[in-house]
Amino acid sequence: MHDLDQELRMSTMLPHEKMRGLRARSGLSMRAFAARLGAPLDTRYAYYEEKRFTGPLPIDAARQIAAALQPFGIEPNEVLELAGLAVDEAGAEAAAVRPMVQYVRLDVVLPNAAALTRMFETMLENEVPAGRRDALARTLALRLPAALQRASTSPPVAVSRQNGGDDPASAGRRRPRRPESRT
Repeated sequence: MHDLDQELRMSTMLPHEKMRGLRARSGLSMRAFAARLGAPLDTRYAYYEEKRFTGPLPIDAARQIAAALQPFGIEPNEVLELAGLAVDEAGAEAAAVRPMVQYVRLDVVLPNAAALTRMFETMLENEVPAGRRDALARTLALRLPAALQRASTSPPVAVSRQNGGDDPASAGRRRPRRPESRT
């Protein structure tokens, strides 16, 4: 009964109200969602939640928005229907939508610091000279639990696009320099 009421409400909503409702169900603010799409708030996405947006949603935008909302439990066909696709077309298109990233929260039991140190020493064996490797492995072993704890309590961060770094936000950043050999 609740689903039927929700469907009836959604069918009488205007396109911008539907878009706003779908984004709100994700729990993200408009600014956070626009950032997740890789677009500043004052660009294309904000228009889709304004009264002057009367639809339909461009198919490319619908695919991108559907992929971004899917990890939050929003079915892609709900977004794709805003592109003017019929239910069966939206269903077929939704099957091809892949989420940009998926977040999974897990309870993790880590080994003690000595075991973590040995693990990091093994991982760094061919990367770092022996004199520095032990100290670095110990530091990483001591910092890992706190870093994982902080990561599990913080909200997800925006990631670069899947096509390998064409993210305009990262274009101005310098790449880290390789350490120089001092031998």
